[in-house]
Amino acid sequence: MKQEVKVIISGMQGENVGNDQIQVVSVGQMYEKDNFTCVTYDEVVDEEENGVVQVVKNLIKINDEQVEVIKKGPVKSHMVFVPEQTTYTYYSTPIGELEVGVHTRSIDRSKRSNGFGLKLRYDLEMNQSFISSCSVNIAVEV
Repeated sequence: MKQEVKVIISGMQGENVGNDQIQVVSVGQMYEKDNFTCVTYDEVVDEEENGVVQVVKNLIKINDEQVEVIKKGPVKSHMVFVPEQTTYTYYSTPIGELEVGVHTRSIDRSKRSNGFGLKLRYDLEMNQSFISSCSVNIAVEV
C-alpha cells in the first residue's frame, strides 16, 4: 500500500559548511517491495525560457544492506551506497555521460515518530578522479 510522504533531502559536497549545499523538498509516495522500503518523488531540475519544466523521477530504495538512488528523465543515474564499498555507475546528462564512483563511508538510519531519516557519507569520484567528500541527509515524513 502506497502512503503519501514529505521528502526532505539536504546535503553538501565538500567538508566545509557552505560548500555546494543543496536542499530538495517534495511530496512523494512510500511503499514496501521485495524487502525494500521505496520512496518516489519528482524533482524539477530546469525551467526553460518557454516555461517548459523538466522533471526527474526519483526512486530511493532502502534495506538493511544498502541504499539505492535511481534517477530517470533528463538526468539518469543509478547510485548504490553500500558501507565500506565502492560502486560505479554512469550519470547521464543532456550534454553527455560521466563515470561516477561512490565509496560509501557510512549509512546512518534513524526512526522518527513521523517517519525516518538517513544520513549518507561518501566520497565521490568522476572518471576515476576524486571529486569530494559528501554527506546527504534524507528525511521521510508521514
